[in-house]
Amino acid sequence: MIVRIDPKTDGVKLTLPWYVAESEGLSFLNSQTTWLRRRLGKLTPRIAFADGVEIEILDETYRVQSRPDAKRGVWIEDGAIHVSGRPEHMVRRLTDWLKAEAKKKLSALSDEKAAQIGKTVKRVTVRDTTSRWGSCTHDGALNYSWRLIMAPSFVFDFIVAHEVAHLIERNHGPNFHLLVDQLTDEAERAEAWLSVHGAKLHRIG
Repeated sequence: MIVRIDPKTDGVKLTLPWYVAESEGLSFLNSQTTWLRRRLGKLTPRIAFADGVEIEILDETYRVQSRPDAKRGVWIEDGAIHVSGRPEHMVRRLTDWLKAEAKKKLSALSDEKAAQIGKTVKRVTVRDTTSRWGSCTHDGALNYSWRLIMAPSFVFDFIVAHEVAHLIERNHGPNFHLLVDQLTDEAERAEAWLSVHGAKLHRIG
């Protein structure tokens, strides 16, 4: 039986094996009340995408500006992310733009690091995952969380190195870690950052 907190919704998810009765599961959930309250109390505040809010993109801080008078889509200028169109569509437009930027930058860095080890990336996909920051399929496709675009650049670099290393090493053994260290200098620092701050990326937007 597993109890998880969804950082995007603050909801509590209870997972039960098929052979465990619902009543037993609910009893287990009730026994975790103290732990749940403590964990919920430690969640970082949400940062909603709204006019005037500040968000970080790979070490740079930008203020979101709604531009209902403009017809340029979404663009960066003078330290701000300008989002054109009607205000009620701003969140979707900004999110779509961030996903596109994430895919573009993740694809470029993945190809660069793959070339260093004589490999090619079949394709790059971005998703809104909560259980992992990236994954590598057996056919050489890489999947990433689009929210990495809002992480520090050294974390961004490490996750790409981690997934590209899986193009050769499918496990997490010593050879895998040696390969990651060959592809990035930031493994230890990035893992420490994600351990402390990773959950806050799911609280943005």
